[in-house]
Amino acid sequence: MGVSVEVDSAGGEARPRAVSFGARRVEVQEVLDRWHGRDKTWWKVATAEGEYVLVRNEISGEWDLAAVVAQAPRDDAWPAPRKGPAH
Repeated sequence: MGVSVEVDSAGGEARPRAVSFGARRVEVQEVLDRWHGRDKTWWKVATAEGEYVLVRNEISGEWDLAAVVAQAPRDDAWPAPRKGPAH
């Protein structure tokens, strides 16, 4: 599965705007943190599906998924959560 990142370059720096995992596209809701290394920049981002750490190689411009930090609860999780009062 490939990872691609859409960026917003307003302000002169490429900031992640959306992440695509294959055909599934996920909007970045918020950049939670960012830190720089020698030739890489890491971005911790929040999405509706959870939190991810993305890394950008500043020399090649390529992005990659570095970590899945937290996943949002899914509606199809098992066991299914109860809805309404328990009887």
